[in-house]
Amino acid sequence: MIDWDTILSWVQTWIDMVNYAFDSAIKTLTVSPFDSSITVINTAMSAVEGVALVLVSMFFAIQLCNDAMLLKIQSYEQVFKLFFKFILAKVLVQNARGLMGIIYNGFNQIAVRLGEANYGFLDSFTPEALVTKPDSAGFLNLNYLVKYLEAMPTYLILMGACWIINLILIGRLFEIVVYTVISPIPLSTFAGEGWHDIAKAFIKSYAAVCLQGVVVIVMFYAFAQIVELLGGTSTVGITITTLSLALGVAKSGQWARQALGA
Repeated sequence: MIDWDTILSWVQTWIDMVNYAFDSAIKTLTVSPFDSSITVINTAMSAVEGVALVLVSMFFAIQLCNDAMLLKIQSYEQVFKLFFKFILAKVLVQNARGLMGIIYNGFNQIAVRLGEANYGFLDSFTPEALVTKPDSAGFLNLNYLVKYLEAMPTYLILMGACWIINLILIGRLFEIVVYTVISPIPLSTFAGEGWHDIAKAFIKSYAAVCLQGVVVIVMFYAFAQIVELLGGTSTVGITITTLSLALGVAKSGQWARQALGA
């Protein structure tokens, strides 16, 4: 026969499972694509960097010919400006990996600190708070089982939200790797007049992908407080807030881009 302590142990098992899924997301967030053991970036960037350097030379030659034909080069300062832009673009291309690493690590350190602050975003809830004991056990304690089954959709939604965040963060990791590998090409546009916006837009987009991790972690750690504000620890309140959390996680990338104007 099922007693109330058994129901509470089942609920605690669900809480542990949700916390484990959340902890997996935190570990995914802390994985750095710039780790020395990940050689794909170095290997791919070696090939891309050669193409980017060719583009730098091409942009410089086009700009030099264009200014010469339009008689814009009338002083040594203007010549120096052209060569300075060429050298700057060349340096950026050759150090693209380091530049992307600085941007990534800057945002990632914030997310890692938030992730290390606590284990699991359901730690503030106890089984007694998530399921209310009925006034009577009923026939064969079936009222206890009914209470547990009523709460099941909430736990499934919580698990779904945690796996969604895992998928999004893994996809974010792939996106960062791709952005980093191709970064020398958009950075090469610094060498050409009128092409700067491409490099600026790329840096904004890359920063937005990095910021997405911070946005997701902040939403998860705001979950408990929002539940208390909207519905306390009732099943309805947690379910509605969890659905909103899942929707927010799915839109986190868009929010990050809007925050940086990307």
